[in-house]
Amino acid sequence: MKKWSLLFFIITLLSCNSNKKKSVVDLVNLKDTSCVKELEEAKKDLENNKLSYCNYTGSFINLPLRAQKEMDSILKLHNIEFINESSPCVVDEKLNYHCYCEFMQEKIDEKFGEKFIDSLLFISDSLHVLKNLNELYYNGSMAGSWDKPALFPGDIYYDEINHSGLQKLFDSKVIYPNDYRYSKSPNSLTFLQVYLDIDRNGNAKIYDYHIEFFDYKTKESGYNKKYWEYFKEIAFALIEKTTWIPAKIKNINVNSKNDIIIYLK
Repeated sequence: MKKWSLLFFIITLLSCNSNKKKSVVDLVNLKDTSCVKELEEAKKDLENNKLSYCNYTGSFINLPLRAQKEMDSILKLHNIEFINESSPCVVDEKLNYHCYCEFMQEKIDEKFGEKFIDSLLFISDSLHVLKNLNELYYNGSMAGSWDKPALFPGDIYYDEINHSGLQKLFDSKVIYPNDYRYSKSPNSLTFLQVYLDIDRNGNAKIYDYHIEFFDYKTKESGYNKKYWEYFKEIAFALIEKTTWIPAKIKNINVNSKNDIIIYLK
């Protein structure tokens, strides 16, 4: 019985060790001289009580952290240096390009816990947004995107382009005339695209729009033109006279730029 207990203990111990997350030090290819050099640099910094957090900015497009100043300030309270780390345009899969940063992250996780950096990123971004409530957020902007897009009352999903609540209300208001040309092909394009800003109080302001009617089968476009203004008036009234649920960043209401679509029959 004792033998079985000992065997079970050994198997459990080996299992735990095999599941342990391996360090970049254990995985480094010794021929990867650049990685080896970075690890040596990291070890020297650690001996001098220097920890560094790396923010990855990408390769083709440099994307700085929106709340870099706030994150840098908070990290300094914990004696951690903030570093922007870029990636090479051409990547060799046999090489590791972030050995210093990965090893430093391991040491931060060991000292403060694996959720420590995420919590600081949340706090720093919240502080940045609160200090910049007049900023307009949208995908691709220097200010960065929201966490959750603005919603129209009755929307079922978080979708920045398609708003089920708005579509349902629009469909209930529209009466298609007898001579209206319906879309017969499932691949036809028939929609009203609206560009608008929604402030942090839920007020919407339209600044541009586009109506598309195109039949892939006949290659015709621009038909039903005499009813375009009719569709536009109904849609615009619903959009601008309704209080939206504002876009959010870290549960904070923010101003957002939006590009939405209303589908036509």
